[in-house]
Amino acid sequence: MAANKTDLMEEIFTCQRCGHCCHGETTVSLDEEDLRRMVDYLDMDVEDVKSQYLRITGNVVQMKTVDGHCIFYDDGCTVHPGRPWRCRQWPLHPSILSDYANFSAITSSCPGLKIDVGYEKFCEILKGLMDEST
Repeated sequence: MAANKTDLMEEIFTCQRCGHCCHGETTVSLDEEDLRRMVDYLDMDVEDVKSQYLRITGNVVQMKTVDGHCIFYDDGCTVHPGRPWRCRQWPLHPSILSDYANFSAITSSCPGLKIDVGYEKFCEILKGLMDEST
């Protein structure tokens, strides 16, 4: 019997809720689907979400930062089900598949990635997960 997606993901990643990926003075940009998902999850008016939580510069929409981290980080993501696709993807980024240096850089900043499975096996599982998503 084939392993399900959750089991496969847990072979290579288990979020430690460390927030390292949520820290910095910039956050990821949101596309229209991200904004809709966040508005739906927060169950708020879109204009209220924009004014309270988002930084909009021209056509670029990002989550605000507070004290050097994403406004939604508080010992973990407070909008996890409504988070943007880039946050959903991280740290299992496709660039890992093409270059060991990317794997090394990303795994050095994320304690949830399980490097003990080895690079080849890690990539095999990640590619399978990505293929399932398309």
